[in-house]
Amino acid sequence: MGRSGRFRISVAAVGGMLALSACGEGKPAGKEPTAASAPDPRAAMLAVFPEAVNGEMAIPAAGDAPARIERPVAAIAGEAGRIYLVTAKEMTDACHACSASVSVYYLQDRNGALSLSASYTDLYESGGWGQAGEIAALTLPRDGGIGITDESGFTAQGCTVTNVSAYRFDEDGPKQILDRAPLGRSQDAIDIGGTIIKPYTSDSDFAINYVGNSNSVPVDTTVMWQMQNGVLAPLSGRIPDPVAEGC
Repeated sequence: MGRSGRFRISVAAVGGMLALSACGEGKPAGKEPTAASAPDPRAAMLAVFPEAVNGEMAIPAAGDAPARIERPVAAIAGEAGRIYLVTAKEMTDACHACSASVSVYYLQDRNGALSLSASYTDLYESGGWGQAGEIAALTLPRDGGIGITDESGFTAQGCTVTNVSAYRFDEDGPKQILDRAPLGRSQDAIDIGGTIIKPYTSDSDFAINYVGNSNSVPVDTTVMWQMQNGVLAPLSGRIPDPVAEGC
């Protein structure tokens, strides 16, 4: 499911819990993070694309590739003046299965002047109808790692499913740490949605609260993940079966 044309400015907290737009009732262990100053997405775009107009870059059609617009979908503050710009190359009037290409640019802020440090273009495909999914900032609570979550989904024959992937911005480039974990399902008598929340315990790094009902049976459960060997691995809880099964 695509997002709107407005770009989402996300701020990653430096060394704390998850800094996500989703809300939840979980009580995180430890102190709340202190948010860094919000980067200006247009300034970040200009540092990467000096020819950008109003924070957007027009990409003309070439061969079989249609015309697209590259827009900022997240501008995230890191440590020591590091800024991460996340963009999506989107299309209008696109097909249901058409996705947007997501890129990440590492920038450095030196006394208010932004410079490009590294480019990771067309990192992965996201969303549908030519637009990216819902992308938000992520801070891993135990090691302070910074990255993004991407909530995407699709509808087929009356069944709608969503999933979430996560990337961490390592020094040598973005790394996928969660690959399309089931997030929600809506079909007939099944209506369950997952919300990313702050972890309940000091040994977890990521958590989703699943709420809804399945054939009139209430669902309210939380699943937690922990960073293990460079990826988020299940720690406790179980994804509701109707969500895990998908369409």
